[in-house]
Amino acid sequence: MQSAIKQQPETTFFEGGKRAVILFHAYTGTPNDVRAMGRFLNNAGYTVLLPMFEGHGTETPVDVLEYGPKYWQKNVEESIEFLKNRGHNEIAVFGLSLGGEYAMKTLTDNREEIIGGGAFCSPLVPKFDTNIRPVFLQFAKQAAEKMGETLTGEALATVTEKLDKQLVELISLTDVIYNGMPNVKVPTLLVQAGKDRMINPQTVYEAKEKMLAADVTVKWYENSGHVITIGPDRLELQDDVLTFIESLSWSQS
Repeated sequence: MQSAIKQQPETTFFEGGKRAVILFHAYTGTPNDVRAMGRFLNNAGYTVLLPMFEGHGTETPVDVLEYGPKYWQKNVEESIEFLKNRGHNEIAVFGLSLGGEYAMKTLTDNREEIIGGGAFCSPLVPKFDTNIRPVFLQFAKQAAEKMGETLTGEALATVTEKLDKQLVELISLTDVIYNGMPNVKVPTLLVQAGKDRMINPQTVYEAKEKMLAADVTVKWYENSGHVITIGPDRLELQDDVLTFIESLSWSQS
């Protein structure tokens, strides 16, 4: 008798029309974070790519600590090239939390094929603390317990050391994005949940003020928490994202 094998999430591609959208997932998340939105946009006629960041999508959250920003930036580049190689020369980029940081990093680069994008509940202002560290450690402990293991003592110390090193790298990424925001020239959508406990929700307004050269829309969803794409306001969010995307200067229908 064969044992059941649990299917792990992976990069997902919904083929549609010439207009293309990339949706990046959150830290320790998977494309499932943004799958519902991806299907919604695909049903509206868009080609949608949901990339998987390296180290994610396993049953062990600590696997992400073996990778980091340089790997995830490579995943971003590969995603854009994948769409371009399929004939998509106009792309909108969005992401949840960490994914939103990479979407914003892409906007700061002012790439010719990127015509707009935005971030959902992303830590875009470096001077404010987040709750990423304690939440990650709790998540890692719970995952270990599910596998019949414990994350304590020396093992916990090793994970904590790796996590702290990675968080320093992520803070540096946020610095780069924040300092590059005045260079963004394409329309940008900044989404924030009112009940977000991972980051300071009010920082979305400081991020907007930093973007001097772009047409920036801020959308606030009072009833949602950090993972807004699957929260109580998710349907309203999907509609708002579609409205924003349709307002972009696409040259192809």
